[in-house]
Amino acid sequence: MSEKLIETIITKNDFKAAFDNLGVKSTDACMVHTAMSKFQYLPGGPKTIVRALEETLSVGTLMMPSQVSTNCDPTTWEYPPVRQDLIQVVRDNMPPYDPRTSATEGLGITPEYFRNLPDVVRSTHPYLPVAIWGKNAAEIAARQPLNLPYGINSPLDYLYKNDGKIIFLGTDYETCTMLHYAESTIHRKTETCSAATSIDQDGKTIWTNYQNIDLDSYDDFNELGEAFEKEFPNEVKAQKLGQGIIKVINSKPLIDFARQWFNKKDHQFGNAVD
Repeated sequence: MSEKLIETIITKNDFKAAFDNLGVKSTDACMVHTAMSKFQYLPGGPKTIVRALEETLSVGTLMMPSQVSTNCDPTTWEYPPVRQDLIQVVRDNMPPYDPRTSATEGLGITPEYFRNLPDVVRSTHPYLPVAIWGKNAAEIAARQPLNLPYGINSPLDYLYKNDGKIIFLGTDYETCTMLHYAESTIHRKTETCSAATSIDQDGKTIWTNYQNIDLDSYDDFNELGEAFEKEFPNEVKAQKLGQGIIKVINSKPLIDFARQWFNKKDHQFGNAVD
């Protein structure tokens, strides 16, 4: 049985031409989300994507989410849950977050490739770090707060305040980390979370508490994105490349729209702090 024939090849220059056509400038700050498989075959894989982005944003800033999704309280795990008598075993043995070695989880191979590059800086939040390259990368990474890690002073805050862009490479609004910035800046109720941060003298993991919002309140990011594009079609540009779709979205109007969207729902469902 033969494998399916490769019929579409996307190169670095194809991506660069698409970015130029979609209005991405060398000085832009961009948060990028990737689904490499949507473009069928890229010689060089994630390296091709990252090189195209870095060459396009030659004097700008490139960010990708770099979360460590297992570095959270095992009592909250659902897929799968942890048997009750094993929860403390997980807590005592969870490796603490290390920005140099903790793998990016659940986001595909491109963000993990990107965060490993020597000129990429990763922020210090133990659960929701962001990998950053280019202009002001070290400063942006250092400012991310422990509490409300996607809120004020976060990398997302930098993106918003600098008229940044969001780039979907084969993905959709469901992957849009930037929307968590809107949720984090509308006075939503917070909850206590925890993450593994260090090791004690007996070799057991130390967990640190912090405050964050519920990042999965409504599961409506695609619905929000569809409504935003209908109301503000000029704030989004899209282009088909091979079998994939590239979208470039202006972050500030999206966030302003999303704040109103989430604020209405938070008051409707009792999640707002008045």
